[in-house]
Amino acid sequence: METSKKDLQFFVILTYVGFYIALGLCLVIVALGVSMESMSKYAPLIVSWVSLAVLMIWAKRLLKGSSRKGFLKGLFAEKLSIKWILISIIIPSVIFAITVFVLSLVDKKPIGELINLNFASYPLMFITHLLMGPTAEEPGWRGYFFTQVSAKRGILKGSFITGLVWGLWHTPLWLMEGLSYLNLLIYAISFMGAVIGVSIVMGYIFGNHRNLIYCTIIHLLFNFLTGLIIIDQHRLVFVIVINAVLYLLVAGIMILINRTDPTGCI
Repeated sequence: METSKKDLQFFVILTYVGFYIALGLCLVIVALGVSMESMSKYAPLIVSWVSLAVLMIWAKRLLKGSSRKGFLKGLFAEKLSIKWILISIIIPSVIFAITVFVLSLVDKKPIGELINLNFASYPLMFITHLLMGPTAEEPGWRGYFFTQVSAKRGILKGSFITGLVWGLWHTPLWLMEGLSYLNLLIYAISFMGAVIGVSIVMGYIFGNHRNLIYCTIIHLLFNFLTGLIIIDQHRLVFVIVINAVLYLLVAGIMILINRTDPTGCI
């Protein structure tokens, strides 16, 4: 399956337009009486499916030489490895642990006061985050867009471009956080840093081990674990800043490893 530059642009434009249309429908629902607070929680669950919807609706143009079923099957072509499943779990888990530890030191509060310990809420949160991000977004952004861009420009450039386009796609959701101008600026820059970092991490793993389960795990745990932190506006910005630093650090390590060992061990 080979996609032209125009087709990639077509995919990005329609995904952005579809995002705004879906978000507009969410705002209509708010106008009908649903609170903005509630909608800000569930709007991502609705809009995150746009990229996959675009891919499936315009499959004849975008998936040249491949059927919808064939494309989706190809996303899981390589047999799963316990090693890479564990790595996909460990990376976001360690970053979460460091983030909470640093937050505890800065706020001078015990970790138990910074995390949602209502364990009964975890199953619904887990399912919501699974449907909201990784299941909906990864086939389109990693499985399609990254695959096509990296085939022409390499894994690193493909990961960076995917992270940039994918990150900016979230822009309207930043405005729903209700942050002040300065905090919004810091949040936006840090969010892009974190997204580009995690995009590089997932790009190297998926680029060398063709199974989208690894990216799904990383994306899921990134969202789910962050969602466990009890967040106000100040803490939200601080958490994103820490995530950006740590994911970019891990991304840098992966870049160095792949440059010194081009045989594809990572």
